[in-house]
Amino acid sequence: MLDVARPIRFDPAPTDINAVCRDAVQAASAGRKHAAVTLNLAPGLPQIITDSERLRTVLINLLTNADHASEGRPNPAVTLITQPSGDRRVSLLIRDTGKGIAEDDLSRIFDPYFTTRRAGTGLGLAIAKNIVEGLGGSITVATSSGAGTDFRIDLGDAPARSDT
Repeated sequence: MLDVARPIRFDPAPTDINAVCRDAVQAASAGRKHAAVTLNLAPGLPQIITDSERLRTVLINLLTNADHASEGRPNPAVTLITQPSGDRRVSLLIRDTGKGIAEDDLSRIFDPYFTTRRAGTGLGLAIAKNIVEGLGGSITVATSSGAGTDFRIDLGDAPARSDT
């Protein structure tokens, strides 16, 4: 909860994004119940300066959410895609074939404590957004009711750390 309430302290370093993605999928797969994750990782992706542990946290959260969204769906699937998106920039896409996000909920999904899940806390996406933006990136969502959701993270080198 503190990651929503106060500024996050980051530890940026040169990072192999594909390695972080593989690690996040392995960690998230431990509790996976509904959909296997397919990795589609761009070869030769540039290393960027970012906080790999914080990014891993974001990916695990998004992969877990994608798994929950796939519950009860025919042929559930989750895909994690990486691609270069410019000079020293990368994009990560987490795509699921779940039920999608209701249009009425879409504007609130990054709000702290907003959840549609009975057992949810409503903190995961708020924390994810806080982390991604703190790393100098952006996170966006595209959804289609009944067809699935795409979360896209765009990152470049994290801002220089200020220890003041």
